[in-house]
Amino acid sequence: MSNLLQKASIVTTPTAYGVGVLNSIKPAQSFGEELITNGNFASGYTGWSTYGVTSVSDGIATIGASANSGIFQTILTQSRKYKITLNVTSYNGVGTVEVCDNNGDIKYSVTSIGVQSFTFTQTHSTGQILFRGRSNAIFSLSSVSVKEVTDADFQFSRNSSATRVNPDYLIQDVSILSSNLVQNGNFSELGSELITNGNFDTDTNWTKGTGTTISGGNANFVNASGVSLYQNIGTQTGTVKVEFTVTNYTSGTLNVYSGGNQSVGVVNVSANALGTYTAYLVRTGGNVNIIFGSSDSFTGSIDFVSVKQVDPNDNWTLGTGWSFGTNEAIVTNSTVSSIYQEILTINKLYKVSFTISSITSGSLKIGIGTSFSQEFTSAGTYTFTGRPTTSNLLQRITPSTGTNASITNVSAIEVQQTDIPRLDYTNGTASILLEPQSTNLIPYSSDFSQWSLGSGTTVESGYLSPDGTNNAYKVSGGGGALTVGFPIADQTQTRTIYAKTVSGTGQAHLCSYFGNTNNLFTITNQWQRFEVNGTTTPTGSVNFYGVDFRGSTNLSEIIIWGAQTEVLTYATSYIPTSGSAITRAAETLNNAVNSDLINSTEGVLYFEGSALADDGTNRFISLTDGSNDNRILFGYRAVSNQIFARIEGNNSASVDLTTVLSNTEINAKIAISYDSSYNYKMFVNGFLVDSGVGTDSIVGLDRLDFTNASGTENFYGNTKDIRVYNEALTDAQLQTLTTL
Repeated sequence: MSNLLQKASIVTTPTAYGVGVLNSIKPAQSFGEELITNGNFASGYTGWSTYGVTSVSDGIATIGASANSGIFQTILTQSRKYKITLNVTSYNGVGTVEVCDNNGDIKYSVTSIGVQSFTFTQTHSTGQILFRGRSNAIFSLSSVSVKEVTDADFQFSRNSSATRVNPDYLIQDVSILSSNLVQNGNFSELGSELITNGNFDTDTNWTKGTGTTISGGNANFVNASGVSLYQNIGTQTGTVKVEFTVTNYTSGTLNVYSGGNQSVGVVNVSANALGTYTAYLVRTGGNVNIIFGSSDSFTGSIDFVSVKQVDPNDNWTLGTGWSFGTNEAIVTNSTVSSIYQEILTINKLYKVSFTISSITSGSLKIGIGTSFSQEFTSAGTYTFTGRPTTSNLLQRITPSTGTNASITNVSAIEVQQTDIPRLDYTNGTASILLEPQSTNLIPYSSDFSQWSLGSGTTVESGYLSPDGTNNAYKVSGGGGALTVGFPIADQTQTRTIYAKTVSGTGQAHLCSYFGNTNNLFTITNQWQRFEVNGTTTPTGSVNFYGVDFRGSTNLSEIIIWGAQTEVLTYATSYIPTSGSAITRAAETLNNAVNSDLINSTEGVLYFEGSALADDGTNRFISLTDGSNDNRILFGYRAVSNQIFARIEGNNSASVDLTTVLSNTEINAKIAISYDSSYNYKMFVNGFLVDSGVGTDSIVGLDRLDFTNASGTENFYGNTKDIRVYNEALTDAQLQTLTTL
């Protein structure tokens, strides 16, 4: 086998991958000649075209200071793969800095200074590569390099997040995410101390009223009234957090005031016992002092006074009815007025979330630009994903009229890269996982506190889940069920859920109504994913039954996580949801053009892997010239469990090869051989299963795609090994190559 591996011209296994690319292990990455003229700007802008505001000096090109500026060269060829390296020496952080073609297809977005490299495949016929600043971005470049990539790496695409089973057998999202873009999302960020001598170590810095003294490390009040003690904190606006401790108490009430002209204004704190008090004062202008006083003759002492600006960078904008509390934002008897930060960028993908810590009336929804989630009416953590498509770039939380609630833990995370191939370890070893588009229709896939509880059924959170966090739920009960409704019924659908016992082994009904015949499972103390295809009763078709304790169940406690309903005949990887249905986009995997590694006259296309399911669709892999005229195609056909190959040359009559496996969902080794005499053979799992003879030569093969050569009938399944040989192998070699 080692000799056969050396013979291959292209080999891709689940060994190395990155953003948007699945790397081949053979051949190693190589590059063509430099395509950029004067990439170090030593000759000014010789070789470059410019537009907008640009300048060049001492080998540094500076672009920007207008709404849209850039430089470009015409060097790209359609369907070719390129590596770009650029050294960004400065960036003002305003607007966006993009590398793109003149069709506006963005290849890379610059977010930092330094040397940066990336690869891409040119999809348009245009030859221009542009380096541009938009919306008043200003940046500088000291060097630019563009070279054609001559390896056999695959270009991968999936415009959404997705999960996999990682080497530790934990379910993991493979997307690259930014840090939290929200400033002070837990409403605890404070500025520096605004009070001097808050411990009253000296009799300084404070202005004292009648009956007020400072001694013994305290401020002491005797029958205090009106304005008794104050200090200039230097701010009239924003919100401050005030803390102090009543160390001695005799009678009356001490208040902390906000207002104007040192007069008694709005009472923010009423202290009438020993203890520490905290208040958030909204400074509306007219007074720079923090004021202690009383309206009923306070007698006692205070110490440890602290005043700090909340969110000193003015990150939050508070609508009518909103205020800051202790580590939370509070809305009281609201109008429809938001709390928000302006932090988003148009057309980028964001995952935003917040926690409703309490809500007694009304509802809240979270928004991205002008798009909003559904309304939430109970405490919990909620997530919403979307893209701002207009100039309104706010991340906001908006109440309904009359809402009384508090929120915390607000976050906005940019999903920076979703085009990351998934190496999945579900079956113990790595496979390249490719799946079609699918939607999890369950709005709360793992927050079972949002589900409906049947008679005697309870849920308890905090259990270790298959993703390695403590977000699984224990469901307990004897004669009821845990259910949730979703917006479809009487359609082809597949339901799944992860479940385990607290201890021991038993049986329970999962996913659908207990009266069905396909939902009674044996559950152990190890996590398993259970699957129900279709339903057999009207009740079961409109509700997802996380657990139904009725019928044949002999368990009264089950731990569950990760419920999913898909309009497919089989289950795909877990799609987490939090408040609404979520769609995972379809995946594509295509090879860059490289005719040097593919021989049109003779060779072998080899595959090791499996189909996702025997689902009645065509799913193909092909060597092709970019059309159906010349291709070596094989894969899984719509005919049940059939492996199919088609060989076409010069658009002549094709040769079809077929065989049937008892189960196309298990790992198989398949080789399609062709030679200069138009002899075609199919070997599967060590056996020659079909052969045929063609009538014309194949020409122009230059790419390897996980499609039928026309960009449709994509292959979906698990791939452990994909190879191309640019020479025909003997029958003995083909037998050795495909033997399990």
